[in-house]
Amino acid sequence: MGNNLSQYARDRIYLCKSAGGTDLNLSSCNIKRIPKRILRFKKTLKKLNVGKNLIVEFYSQIEKFQLLETLIAESNELKDTCTQLSKLEHLTVLDVSNNMLTVIPNNLKSLITLNISYNSIQSFGNVTISLPALQELFYSFNKVSIFPTEILEIQTLKKLDISGNHLNYLPDEISNLAPCLEHLNIADNRFTSFPPPISSLGNLRTLNIANNNLGTSLSNQFTTLSKLEILDFSGCSLSSFDFDLSQLQNLTELYLARNSIPYLSPTTSISIGELTQTLRILDLSSGAFTILPKQIGWCTNLRRLNISQNQLPKVPGELHLLNPSIDIIIQPNPLEYPFCEWIKEGIPTFLKNLKPYMRAYGPNCTISDLEPTLKAMAPNQYTINSFDYSNNARVSGGDEFKVQMLLDGSNTGGASGSGEQPSSPDESNGGFPLGRANSMFFRSIECIVKDNKATKPGSYTVYFNSPQTGSYTISITSDNLPIKGSPFTVELV
Repeated sequence: MGNNLSQYARDRIYLCKSAGGTDLNLSSCNIKRIPKRILRFKKTLKKLNVGKNLIVEFYSQIEKFQLLETLIAESNELKDTCTQLSKLEHLTVLDVSNNMLTVIPNNLKSLITLNISYNSIQSFGNVTISLPALQELFYSFNKVSIFPTEILEIQTLKKLDISGNHLNYLPDEISNLAPCLEHLNIADNRFTSFPPPISSLGNLRTLNIANNNLGTSLSNQFTTLSKLEILDFSGCSLSSFDFDLSQLQNLTELYLARNSIPYLSPTTSISIGELTQTLRILDLSSGAFTILPKQIGWCTNLRRLNISQNQLPKVPGELHLLNPSIDIIIQPNPLEYPFCEWIKEGIPTFLKNLKPYMRAYGPNCTISDLEPTLKAMAPNQYTINSFDYSNNARVSGGDEFKVQMLLDGSNTGGASGSGEQPSSPDESNGGFPLGRANSMFFRSIECIVKDNKATKPGSYTVYFNSPQTGSYTISITSDNLPIKGSPFTVELV
């Protein structure tokens, strides 16, 4: 370009000189080639940015910048990278994305980060020799339909972005990358089911599979990736989400936006409630949600919640537990009164007003009036007292409790006072004592739970009547969580 440099480019070069000649930014300067005058920085320059220009070829004397560590040449018109780049012994970052390259740059012995996205690269060659130190490879939007197996030889690879291509499978050999690979982005491809080989990547911290048509083919294989911190299933045509996330104890960000999920299953809801210390971002926007799990409110470290553009008439009262400074996006939604009025007053006020709408939290609920010994062949009752997540007594009804009352089969033979001694183990009965094996049909007693919201809101009376004497175990749960002290034991005589 020589003396035809724009004043804008001249000013950038002057600023670089004033700052010691280590960082030169010539991006968006409308230049067609790297100017020769930057040779004055050949002994000092560490970072050169010539992105967003009209450059068609590299400056042939680029090899003279022996201290250069970062070279950015994205969004130009490069068809090839010059061989002189291989002489830059300190070059660790190279960005040549959005050009017209067809072959991967090679013989870069110190390169750690390579961005070749938005090109037409199909040829890799022997990357273990040409890129022996590579840790981050951005290879998105290159119209790749067959996974390049050469990548599987890069044993140092920590981050792989191969999004925006035409892939519909991953080879089993991707397990070769398991020791190092921590970030995998396969979004915007053509996967129609969750790729099973991903489950072998036990060190993954980030998994982005957004904008693939997974539909109902999403398997639970991702739930074994215990080191996951970020999980993105946005835009995957999901109509349900029924997975136990309890193994993902490091999960900080979960994205389920742009799907058709009407609600999260009880299993998923409960497991989200186990991520109270880690989950910081939850995105359920642009979906079909008609109800939200109350367990979201238990995640008190949540910093961003996006539930906009759904079909929510109300939100759970447990959102009251969230930090008032949280970035929460609710509208648009068809909120009913009074939620639609509260939201107009701002998020802190909205959350504060939700407190009376909190529901029962099983581990805080108690029972009363349950005697250890009751009469058989007679009506019996006791009371469940409900408390919310903050251990405040519930002030209204509407909570659900599951009560299961089982006759202890191991005591059935002795309930009539026969004093029969347990038999010795019988291998033909799977190792159980013969007397116990014959009585494994635990008898279930029907229990009726009455909501006392008209007389004593927040309490529930349980009625039962057993025709048989014996020891009974009573299990009481709310949202699959046992109440305080459950299971209980009573003797009917």
